[in-house]
Amino acid sequence: MPEARYGSLPFQESIDFFKNKLNIPTERWNDVWRDGHNSGFMVAGALKDDLLNDFRQAVDRAIAEGKSISWFQKEFKNITAKHGWSHTGDANWRSNIIYNTNMRQAYNAGRFEQLQNFPFWEYQHGDSRQPRALHLSWHTLVLPKDDPWWQTHFPSNGWGCKCRVRGRSARYLKRKGITVDKAPNNGIWEWTDKATGEVHKIPKGIDPSFDYAPRKSTVVKQQKQLAKKKAPVHVPPERIAPTAFSTVRGADIHGLNSVLAELKNTAAAPEVEKLRLFLDKHQTKTLFLQQKEMNPRAVAATKVKDDIEHYLGKHARLHTLQLYTDNQYRIADGYTSRSFNHVVMKAQGVFSKAVSNEIKQAISAAITLNKAGKSAYTFSEVLKTFGDGGANSSMVSDWIHEIGHQIHYKAGMPYRPRIKMGENNTITRYAKENNFEWHAEMFVAWLLDRKALAAWNDDIAQYMDNLVNKAINND
Repeated sequence: MPEARYGSLPFQESIDFFKNKLNIPTERWNDVWRDGHNSGFMVAGALKDDLLNDFRQAVDRAIAEGKSISWFQKEFKNITAKHGWSHTGDANWRSNIIYNTNMRQAYNAGRFEQLQNFPFWEYQHGDSRQPRALHLSWHTLVLPKDDPWWQTHFPSNGWGCKCRVRGRSARYLKRKGITVDKAPNNGIWEWTDKATGEVHKIPKGIDPSFDYAPRKSTVVKQQKQLAKKKAPVHVPPERIAPTAFSTVRGADIHGLNSVLAELKNTAAAPEVEKLRLFLDKHQTKTLFLQQKEMNPRAVAATKVKDDIEHYLGKHARLHTLQLYTDNQYRIADGYTSRSFNHVVMKAQGVFSKAVSNEIKQAISAAITLNKAGKSAYTFSEVLKTFGDGGANSSMVSDWIHEIGHQIHYKAGMPYRPRIKMGENNTITRYAKENNFEWHAEMFVAWLLDRKALAAWNDDIAQYMDNLVNKAINND
């Protein structure tokens, strides 16, 4: 089975869809029927709670971190060995089925939610190696979004189906001269469950159990029925940052979100929520890499190329290596670009050893040094020099700094505001480098301790309020 590629997958609707599922121990794939898959996570034959939860955690990581099929195949083998689970079929075939089905349906569920903003939907055939004739016949079919046809024909419509739906506006249809079609009636076929003898009537062109829309919202009655069989569910942590790719254990999306969640429990909560809105709106991604993987001439960089390309997707103008390597890799703790929708971070520690209280106090400490005429080079330097968290804490500050660049880019790259003559307009020395570094450093200060920033210079605090709002609202 060809690998499903979801370089742009981890948007919040997809993550929420999978997170809200209940675990259901089952012996066969069709023990859970049709839109029961909206609410239930199952792996046929996986009856033990801890086995099912391990599979769930692996799929959850694949969705949130953009993991490739090769990674999931290794996880599948580790999980089955750990639990001594005997499964049907070859391990690679079985892991492909679990990975592709869950990734594709999570993606389609997210699309179903996002497409509600469009009055018309257009069916588009995918690039399956063995295209189904009816799926091809539905290509470019345009129907109103509330047409009942979509309730049974919204992709995926079978094992390996790569069909998708695009939203269309009335203006788009008029401009292209496209007329709204009538829903096709291709008839019904009967499928018999050999184990139970039950006969199911299914629209032609649809595989058994795929004749439903993969929406995340389900009726209460269905949820209650599934809950009777539910196993204890692995609940992933809150994701303020929706996605990140990492080659370093401990410097990953889960550790980053743990630190951000702690910051959200402080006075920085409003600013952290703005950060979440920005990351969700623009689907800004992160790479946490080893220094050698950032070296454009190193073998280590080429070894992770395919996985990074899988996560980021192919860039229109740049080679994949240019998206994460740099000649300044030795001295750079992180970098990004106007042409990127991601940031690259050097993983120099683990987030579990970062000290949230120190991270928040770094702004006040830097302001104190500034007033004493001993300005720190960066906020990151303050954390490395004075805090117990050291490089672990500074990695958080460095990540916020790089996100600050993306905030500045998405806001239109304005020049920093003019400050009254004689008034100090920088806290760190690095902020004096240029307009871009000024914005990135001030974003760190604004996010971690807006109150301290406002006490130092309220005009800049208000300027950052407006900048972030503009970045969130801009397309």
